[in-house]
Amino acid sequence: MLVISLFVIVVMALLVLTLIRLLSASGDSLIYEVYGLRAHQAAKSGLELKLTEVFPLCPLGSVNPVCADGSRNLPSACDADTTLSFALQGLQNCSVSSSCSVDNTGDSRYYQFTSTGTCEAGDAVTARTVSVDARVEL
Repeated sequence: MLVISLFVIVVMALLVLTLIRLLSASGDSLIYEVYGLRAHQAAKSGLELKLTEVFPLCPLGSVNPVCADGSRNLPSACDADTTLSFALQGLQNCSVSSSCSVDNTGDSRYYQFTSTGTCEAGDAVTARTVSVDARVEL
């Protein structure tokens, strides 16, 4: 009888330890999933910022000098990389680095935009990269 009760106690202890490890791993994966989503949103925000630097939004009657002359000459904002950190709720501890490259080929101008969002939570660091290509006919 003592052997059976000892066996049951050992089996139950192993079962509890396995369950604790499973719950701990589940919690860690949830943290990475949430911060991965935040890093993706940071990357998208950086990409959209870079796109509006190169392709400014020109509403009717705009005083933006790039829009005012109506020319197809786009600004050289593509040459400089952009790095910024977020302080707003939801993207705390996140930063983004955006870059752009241009290739003039024939009668077209090809752009490649890349943005990498990074979020940190203690020892956990997640990063996501988003890329977009664009072509402008000259």
